Amino acid sequence: MPLRVVVGLGLAASLLARGLAPALRGVAGDSAIIWTSRAASLVTLLAATGLVAGIARLATAVVGSPRAPLLARLVVVPAVSLGCMLLLFASFRPLEPFLALLLGISAAVVGSLSARHAVADREKRAAALVLGLTSSAGLVHVLARKLTQDASDAANLAQFRTAQWIESLGLMLDLLALALALTWLQRRLVRGRLIVPLLLLAATGSVVLSLRGSAPGASAVAVLLGSAVKELGRDQASLLPVAFSQLLSVGSLLVAWTALLGGVGELGLVLAACLVARSSLDIPIPALLLELGALYLPFARAASPGQKPSATSLGPALPDTSPP
Repeated sequence: MPLRVVVGLGLAASLLARGLAPALRGVAGDSAIIWTSRAASLVTLLAATGLVAGIARLATAVVGSPRAPLLARLVVVPAVSLGCMLLLFASFRPLEPFLALLLGISAAVVGSLSARHAVADREKRAAALVLGLTSSAGLVHVLARKLTQDASDAANLAQFRTAQWIESLGLMLDLLALALALTWLQRRLVRGRLIVPLLLLAATGSVVLSLRGSAPGASAVAVLLGSAVKELGRDQASLLPVAFSQLLSVGSLLVAWTALLGGVGELGLVLAACLVARSSLDIPIPALLLELGALYLPFARAASPGQKPSATSLGPALPDTSPP
């Protein structure tokens, strides 16, 4: 399956399952809710199948590559195996807090190792930095949620304040990753100087409209958008305004679609996978998306501005590691 399709399915699954489907409850009729939930389940199943197949192929290529560091070979297989196993568990019941924490840590480790390996390549440096920042921020978010839950169970206000500071740090790392991705797109897209401001304007307009969804007499579109953005934000308890977190969520998704479909080459697919996984490494699909982007980054080919991107199928981009 082409990598572009896998990342696109993961992005669509995140939008449907984490945003639109929960937002329709109480806004639309039963028929719309049922069919949206079915579509979300189908897209999530397709995304999970493609992610597991792609990760298995990439992990095999990394382990069989003579240029791969020994640490990467020792970490990749256990980490991706854990992610695939937890994805199977999550299909039956929600993950327990400890398993979600374990998933987030393993995904962050894989992303950080790949970013450390690729940052020396000048053409891949921007993608490696975005991957490293997203992995670090994702780990911070997972730790902050675990600390928030423990503080809530113990009714510890000081511990909750600490979790707020940690969550705010994660949002600042997310902001750096998004800013770097926008800068890279501005240089790589044919009309980047026009498209990037339009993306920022669209994200700001969406957040302003979503904030009006809680006002009396708000339109159905504003109410639906407000609920969807709130679900995507996952009630992040940070010291920063709620609008800041919502702007990051909407902006990351818009930039992910642009990087995926903007014709900026294979590195755009890595950026899209990172931005979709932002702050959600304790959920199987986003965590596996980050691992997929991390494993693919060493094999991705950078296309110069205006150059037609090469094929993004998993097969041709990887070395042949099969026995003779």
